[in-house]
Amino acid sequence: MKITEKMKVKEVLDLGDHMLDAFFWLAPAFERLRYPKLRRAMSGRVTVAQAARIGRVPLAEALFVLNLAAGCDPDELNEELCRLPREDMEYRETNSALKPSELLGLDDNDPRVVFVDVTPHADSRRDPMPDIARGLVTLKENNDVLLIRHPFDPIPLRDMFARRKGLASWAEERHPGDWFIYFYRPTAEKAARAAAAH
Repeated sequence: MKITEKMKVKEVLDLGDHMLDAFFWLAPAFERLRYPKLRRAMSGRVTVAQAARIGRVPLAEALFVLNLAAGCDPDELNEELCRLPREDMEYRETNSALKPSELLGLDDNDPRVVFVDVTPHADSRRDPMPDIARGLVTLKENNDVLLIRHPFDPIPLRDMFARRKGLASWAEERHPGDWFIYFYRPTAEKAARAAAAH
């Protein structure tokens, strides 16, 4: 079976235990997959392309390693990967280095901020989604912000909230493995530009 960027991590892992080792080889971020509870909770939500972004590895590298582990012919893989767009050959940071204007001057303990710390979930290998969902439903005003403390940049969550809720996001790694992700409603002008770009 050929592994594609749109496949869920669960589908890849269903090919055999050796696929777990391929993920571990790709990036330290995938060590979380060692824990069965987390693996069940997360692997059905995350695509291979999103996993590559979480692991900060080029998509082409992730596809090559995973397909090689799945038993695909290396020469065929090389030919296919050479046809991928140039941007898939290198990892590019998708998070702006500059804090968005909507978040400037916003303190973590500002009354508009709903703070959810899911780092204890990682320590106990629990799914953080129920707490995140509870935080999300408490956003009432347009300028309310959901701030999530997370052990890694949760790319699939950011993609999902943008798609389903229209929320923009910005993340900063304040210390290694200590991420703070802001979810906010973009200004009308920015939202209109984003809609026009699609």
